[in-house]
Formats: sequence, structure tokens, C-alpha cells
Amino acid sequence: MAVENITDIVISAFDPVGLNNITLPPEIIAPFSKLITILQILGIVVVAYILFIIIKGILTYNRNKKIDITYGKVLEIDKKLDLILSKKEKTEIKKSDKNPGFFARLFGFNKEKKKK
Repeated sequence: MAVENITDIVISAFDPVGLNNITLPPEIIAPFSKLITILQILGIVVVAYILFIIIKGILTYNRNKKIDITYGKVLEIDKKLDLILSKKEKTEIKKSDKNPGFFARLFGFNKEKKKK
């Protein structure tokens, strides 16, 4: 008996107007039953979508973290390559030593004039 009184007190505290005690006749509720079912389905879909977005965000965060680590390693390799290349002597190719390109040979275009 005491438990029922406590629950009545708790319910009345959260529902000061007393809306929990109002029941509608089935004739009034029947046309809205399909709407209520649709709203329940939409609620489930929204919850599933929110879970999907949260999981997708976690996976994207992990992927971006791996990309950042890889990018750091690439920068480190690039610095090391710059060091190695700066130590070697750079040789320049003279323009006269260059071979004509593929299309120049194919179509016979030479920048140098042919001597007769």
C-alpha cells in the first residue's frame, strides 16, 4: 500500500495537470493508429541514423589519425632525400646534348636548321 502511494506521489509530481489519467475512447484513437505506427518507425530510423553517424565519425577519426602519421613519415623521408641530394653534385644537361623529343623525331621538326 505504501509503495502505491509513493508511486502516485511521484507520478503526480511529474504530471501536475493529471494527463496520465486521461484515456481516449478507441473510436478517436483508431484513425491515428497508422500515424502513431509511422512515427514509431521514424523514431527507430532516426536512432539508427544517429548511431550510424557516430560510428562513421569514430572510423573517420581513426582513418585521419593514420593519414596524419603517414604524412609525418613522408615529410621525414622528404627531408632525408633533400639532405642526400644536396650532398651530391648537381650536373646540368646542356641544351645541345639533349635529344629531340618523340614528336620532333616523328614529324621531322628540328630546331636546328639543316645544312646543305
